[in-house]
Amino acid sequence: MISGSVRFLVNLESLNGVESIGNLTKHRTAPVVVKASSGEYMIRYVPVVSGEALAHAYQSTLVDIAKTMKLPVGLFSSQYEFTKFSTDEILKVENVYPPKDYNDARRFEVDVMLKDVVADIGGFMYAGRAPVRRTSRIKFGYMIPALKDEEVPAQLEAQFHVRFSNKPQGGQAVFNVEVSSALYVLSFELDDDLIAVPSTVGERSKYEEKLEESRQARVEAGIKALYSILTGNFGGKRSRFLPSMKLMSLVVTHTDFPFIPEPAHADNYVGVTVNRMEKARRIFNGKVSDAYVVNNEGLKVPSTAKVVSTAEDLIDELAGKIK
Repeated sequence: MISGSVRFLVNLESLNGVESIGNLTKHRTAPVVVKASSGEYMIRYVPVVSGEALAHAYQSTLVDIAKTMKLPVGLFSSQYEFTKFSTDEILKVENVYPPKDYNDARRFEVDVMLKDVVADIGGFMYAGRAPVRRTSRIKFGYMIPALKDEEVPAQLEAQFHVRFSNKPQGGQAVFNVEVSSALYVLSFELDDDLIAVPSTVGERSKYEEKLEESRQARVEAGIKALYSILTGNFGGKRSRFLPSMKLMSLVVTHTDFPFIPEPAHADNYVGVTVNRMEKARRIFNGKVSDAYVVNNEGLKVPSTAKVVSTAEDLIDELAGKIK
């Protein structure tokens, strides 16, 4: 399992809009709970970027990487449309036979995985007569501001703009876009041990051996696709609101047991993560417990963690662990 907590300093972004109200394009916001200095808990509404937005960027990068590695990509996925074999109409286009009944689910899942590595790693849901669901092997939480106290380091502001209009009364139309600046944190998890492994029960498909043969390449592609997330290449409305974004710090763990790093809210999150990982390793009798850290903000890093300089170095380290 590969899991991570990341901290970004992001200024002037509109990465996740949700709706337009009149001439105002709103940024996505969500309620979070913070603890005040008085000891009371309170609600704050803060700018966020959804896990769906992050997952779309990850899967888009996975498409590009899979193509360079000669791994299979479905027709719709190759167009960055992640409809994921959900209907009979899509199956006809993709040339995949639907499951006859629930006993045929494993055969169908393997056929889909062999057709599209994005459906393998990103999951899919066929909603036909005999539904088949494969859970995503990549998981993202919402990207939210760091929650240290009631003073959340985030701010929303609507920016005034004008665009050309062909209305008779004038050549300019006013519009406003909400932008955010924040110290953002995000968490992710990649179940690399479950990539290329069918999740449904039933009789073994005759094509599973072919799937197993490509497992190492699929895991490598899944790891490399994290690059877009770790370098901040995600979200929408980037053509005129390309954010000023800096990776401040991160901790990524590679374990052979279930483990999620500490969220990157407090400045001690790296140390807490490494401490917890060692305790979890003893609980699960684990053999693999590696921690990698990028530290651009002077955090205290335990000696047992490996410090790397950039996200690129981190991807190289993780890809080198594939067996």
